[in-house]
Amino acid sequence: MTQNETLGICIPIYKRPEQLRRCVGSVIRSAAPHRVAIHLSDDSTDDTNVEVVAELRREYPLVFHHRNLQNLGIDRNIVASVNLCQSRYAWLLGEDDRMVPEAVPTALAALSGSPAFLFADYSSIDEDVSMVLRERSLDVASDLEMPADAFLRSYAWAAGFIGACVVNRDLWKTVPPEPYLGTWFAHVGVIMQSVAGRQVRIVSAPLVLNRCGAARAFTWTGSTFDVLGGWARMVERLRAFYPADVCDEAVASFSRAHGLGSVAFFGYLRADRALDAEAWRRHVRKGPYPAWSRGAAWCIARTPPGVFQAARWALTSLRRLRKRRLTGY
Repeated sequence: MTQNETLGICIPIYKRPEQLRRCVGSVIRSAAPHRVAIHLSDDSTDDTNVEVVAELRREYPLVFHHRNLQNLGIDRNIVASVNLCQSRYAWLLGEDDRMVPEAVPTALAALSGSPAFLFADYSSIDEDVSMVLRERSLDVASDLEMPADAFLRSYAWAAGFIGACVVNRDLWKTVPPEPYLGTWFAHVGVIMQSVAGRQVRIVSAPLVLNRCGAARAFTWTGSTFDVLGGWARMVERLRAFYPADVCDEAVASFSRAHGLGSVAFFGYLRADRALDAEAWRRHVRKGPYPAWSRGAAWCIARTPPGVFQAARWALTSLRRLRKRRLTGY
């Protein structure tokens, strides 16, 4: 079966075979009519995913499995997954996320004219993949194009979710990833450097379901503060390519979008034990937070996690009465 020359799907994977099965299943439903290849870059270095991958390959021959000889880590494995792709565009996706059925044909239509970068909007869903928490990440009413500096200033924070990123591989290959490795957002750094001075295209319809809702849903929960601090480190490396005010606002918009430093933010982390007295001492005490926020975090870090787990349970129960439910994923 010949591959689609325009688009391939690139999924860096680790050790979540059941999530991988469901993720790739959703991709196949959208990709198969268009012969879009699915490239899996496996960082598990063992047989964790072998059975599931074999099952998926029997269903769809254009699933390709590459097993890394050693664990590359998140940043390097994302880069490696893009490099496996042979099509002109590589659509990144997390192994626990889902594609909506119309995702691939919508993206293929948006890729006409060969944009420098395509941002695909997404919905945020709960960790059980049963409820939509937020219908779309960006408040954009229709598809549009904008200069890369405007995108970096206001919207690049949303590209921290890899499933939003459809990468122009010719431009991607012009940027060495090494300066951005270790920031947890290497893919954003490479993309934004590669498109400096160009236009970014945004698809406003959510094409991907981003599984979140609790810190424990992520593989990097134990490194939460390093991950969040990595955005500023990544943007610092982009200052050679973008004006200072653009980079400053890129950091600020990331902070606003994620509610960094708020009581809700610290409570969210405490519920999953990502914030405790040691984490407060290492990351919050001298972190980029106002005094009131550091004080609130100190109190939260010493409150039993069960208090915030109960609050989250109550909030989730309330949301289930109001939010859109999901089936079939």
